[in-house]
Amino acid sequence: MHNQIKAVILDDETVLIEGRKLVEKEDIAEAIRAVLQRDPDVVLVIAPVSISFYKGIGKVLYTSQRVGVPVESLRYMTEEGKVVTFDELQAHVP
Repeated sequence: MHNQIKAVILDDETVLIEGRKLVEKEDIAEAIRAVLQRDPDVVLVIAPVSISFYKGIGKVLYTSQRVGVPVESLRYMTEEGKVVTFDELQAHVP
């Protein structure tokens, strides 16, 4: 299994990556880029504290794609704590 890094969505503005609270898209991009430089095969797990933080989730998705995280390397942590691909998530959400 690939190494994983969590992007914890604390609210619609704040993301926690590797112990750093980040708000600006460029800071989030820099943190994700640093992770990719260490391990280009890393899996990015988007873990919202609440599913209502759509803007925060979108910010991380947008930024991760901008810096080159492959779609296949994106995962989502459900409210139950299960880590799933976005295809799996879509299959369970109407």
